[in-house]
Amino acid sequence: MPERTPVGASGGGFDSVPPFRILTVCTMNICRSPALEVTLEDAVVGCADWAPGSVIVASAGTHASPGAPSCDISLAHVGRASREQTARQLTGEMLADADLVITAERKHADAVASISTEFGRRCFPARVAARLATWVVTEGSLNVAVRKAAGEVIEPDFASPQTLADPLPVGDLARLRWLVAEMDGSRGLAPTPPAGNLPYGVEDIPDPHVLGFNLHEMSAEMIQAAVAEVCAAAATVLAATPE
Repeated sequence: MPERTPVGASGGGFDSVPPFRILTVCTMNICRSPALEVTLEDAVVGCADWAPGSVIVASAGTHASPGAPSCDISLAHVGRASREQTARQLTGEMLADADLVITAERKHADAVASISTEFGRRCFPARVAARLATWVVTEGSLNVAVRKAAGEVIEPDFASPQTLADPLPVGDLARLRWLVAEMDGSRGLAPTPPAGNLPYGVEDIPDPHVLGFNLHEMSAEMIQAAVAEVCAAAATVLAATPE
């Protein structure tokens, strides 16, 4: 993946610790994944718990036309007037470099997993990522991890999967990677929303360029809500203190 400027970098950052890399993915990389990308960038810059230079965000498309410009309507709905980057085709190299892959729809996550199950373990549709990240920090996994990090011995209980959580590590990069691993382990545990009679998946972000331009605002609201939820969970993990 070509180097991007670390979000929040100000002539410094972590000299010895690599950044946490987030890749957002949709179909054409012109509407939803750029909106996810810039929303994540803005959230990271606005969150004091994310150290300057510690996060890099990029985006790509499963069926992109390289060089195509981003959708101005989508960007405007998430508070950006423009974006310099143009569409990029998703590659295995990009996925190998990413610590977290966030997609617009489940079909994009399936496409990522079809390249490698390793990539699939750290890939989530945006609204699924929000649901799982919240589950990790509110339903016991984080609490168990903090207690284990403090030296408490907690016997594994397969009837309570939270007890299987790894101890919370030291360092921002390690903690964010811990969160992603715990999100992956929570698939099938966190309650899922009921299926709806919708022209898109219940946890998908609909494509305004396919289903109608009137969906731009709703898609943007879904993106902002999902990003806010993921970042809130990440901030909770970064701020946790073993006692």
